Amino acid sequence: MAARLIDTPEGIGLVDDEAPELSPLVIDLASPRRLTKKDDLIKALGWEKGLRTVVDATAGLGRDALAMATYGFSVTACERHPLVQALWRDALARHQAERLRFVEADGATFLASLVDEDRPEVVYLDPMYPHGPRRALQQRELRILRAAVVDNTDGDNANDGAAAVADVGKLFSAALAAAKRRVVVKRPRWAEPLGPKPHHTWDGASTRYDLYMV
Repeated sequence: MAARLIDTPEGIGLVDDEAPELSPLVIDLASPRRLTKKDDLIKALGWEKGLRTVVDATAGLGRDALAMATYGFSVTACERHPLVQALWRDALARHQAERLRFVEADGATFLASLVDEDRPEVVYLDPMYPHGPRRALQQRELRILRAAVVDNTDGDNANDGAAAVADVGKLFSAALAAAKRRVVVKRPRWAEPLGPKPHHTWDGASTRYDLYMV
């Protein structure tokens, strides 16, 4: 297995033994990204429409979930992979972020389990980016996460990484069924939509947000 956990001065880190030049990934909930009302993510989530509850069903390292919670949304973050869950447990032991709840669960399964009063107004999806034209230049975070979640074929989670990619259709359907108002999907600009044509799209330099109204 290429990806593994190590102790670092900042906390538990995730490394890829096949890419030793990459520094460890550590979740830091004490240093959120600050969003403003001009950010496309805030527009897509519907803050100005009064929407406040979000389930981030593909939390990963939690940067988007933390940024949303810091802005003012009530966020439930779901992560399915055991190595990334361990990073979250370590981060939460070091710092508790306001309005951010973490759930160790597969996103689609968690969404399907919600009763009506617990359904969020918004479901946010940021699935693992597909390989694209800039594969060789993937950023450090994506390279290590792919090693852990997609390329890990050892142990009890032998097919977990492949399932994380293959199950996006199931996840998208679960998001549409659980969200009360909208589903927001983060994608590379060059990638195809997860579902049918979005109702609206916000394009950035390298990523976009696809909006599906429910």
